[in-house]
Amino acid sequence: MKVEIKTADAFSVPAELVAVGVYQNDNGNRPEHIPQDYQGLLNDAVARGEFEGKLMQTLNVLPAPASPSRRVLFIGLGREAEVTAQTIRKIFGHLAQITEKTKIRSVAMSIPVGQFSEEDAVTSAAEGWLLGAWQFEGYHQDSKERNLPDLYLSGITQLELAQKALDFGLMVATQQNLTRDLGYRPSNLLYPELLAEEAVRAGTRHGFSVEVFDENKLRELGMGALLGVGQGSVHPPRLVVMRYDAHADKTLALVGKGITFDSGGISLKPPTAMEEMKYDMLGAGAVLGAMCAIAETKPRVNVIGLMAIAQNMPSGSAYKPGDVVRAFNGKTIEITNTDAEGRVALADAVSYAAHLHADWIVETSTLTGAVLVVLGHEATGMVADDDKLAEQVIRAGEAVGERIWRLPIYPEYKDLYKSKVADIKNSPGRDAGTITGGMIIREFAGGIPFVHLDIAGSAWTKTGPLNAVDGATGVMVRTFVELAHKIS
Repeated sequence: MKVEIKTADAFSVPAELVAVGVYQNDNGNRPEHIPQDYQGLLNDAVARGEFEGKLMQTLNVLPAPASPSRRVLFIGLGREAEVTAQTIRKIFGHLAQITEKTKIRSVAMSIPVGQFSEEDAVTSAAEGWLLGAWQFEGYHQDSKERNLPDLYLSGITQLELAQKALDFGLMVATQQNLTRDLGYRPSNLLYPELLAEEAVRAGTRHGFSVEVFDENKLRELGMGALLGVGQGSVHPPRLVVMRYDAHADKTLALVGKGITFDSGGISLKPPTAMEEMKYDMLGAGAVLGAMCAIAETKPRVNVIGLMAIAQNMPSGSAYKPGDVVRAFNGKTIEITNTDAEGRVALADAVSYAAHLHADWIVETSTLTGAVLVVLGHEATGMVADDDKLAEQVIRAGEAVGERIWRLPIYPEYKDLYKSKVADIKNSPGRDAGTITGGMIIREFAGGIPFVHLDIAGSAWTKTGPLNAVDGATGVMVRTFVELAHKIS
């Protein structure tokens, strides 16, 4: 599969399929010129009510006799005023899935025009194409043969700028797919040591430094929180520190939760759908994917990526409700629920980011089921203590089509996680559960501007234009890359 840009219009490119975007109720205002024969077929379909141009609605037609293409696919763009860069992602993701099923070998489509630049449209199309086409290979005895077509983005006017935009989109989407791939891997094939090794290999490939703290180093540094979460597993925890050095004055720290399997520990989860708990490392996976893309696209800001990695398992050596652990910064945590382990593991990673003198700390984790109740799978919940950083993160998410919704942090919420035997307790109960989870992690940021992003809902979703199958989305990779470039 290859993706190329062409200055010629889509009908002049010798592809097997030409895809034509059509606005809903467009009154003849089409994104591109359509040969008369096809225009007549489209008009007939519209008149019959067979096709309206609704978003991602499709209409297949046979080619005109003189056309080099084998067939034409009209694809609805929705209403012109509502077309965004995220619309472009969805259109091209949907197109990738359709063309693979029909065994098309090549497809050409002109970039729809909207309230965005041609470069943004090209980047979004490339991202949508790769994200929509991606599937986890799995571990089947007989591997599935796939037919991924070539894509020609046609009608490009600024060739050099568009090529840079294409390369950027392909790079970011490839690393987002890396995050998704890690999320799908079962925990017996991706335990803490192996996830840390993935980071080391990624650093070698993309040119950023990687340091791995094993259980002995964690003990030496006094990282009792991460050690506590992982002490019930035969696979000891790891803290991975990745560094992209832009020789800049400012440093952004990205921190991710990497629980490669979350059984709940002694506070055991119900068995239903527990196999999905292999996804509990997708925060760390997003940080790793973002670091790979950041190192390749080179924003002018230093970036530190930290992954707090552990397995949360019940055993004779597991940490227990009532235990007290001490984090890297000296703050103590009373464990009232071992299934609220993410904030405990992240305490050491976030406090270490503060120790490294980051100027901003942005942390992401599949932290609470409560965020699903509030936002479903459609948005990421935010807890932030700095308005400027919060706005930058939200705008970065908007720019790349990842929704983020900020939640309040009223001072009364702090009373909920006070402990009688330690500085704080890890699980204050159901009230404001997503908010208190983020606020607890914030306690370890050392006063540095801090943002927590709860991706427990947005990290995986059902089949759609950007997800060929149910599962991991790789959310926050695009937001983190965009944020690094915006900050720089």
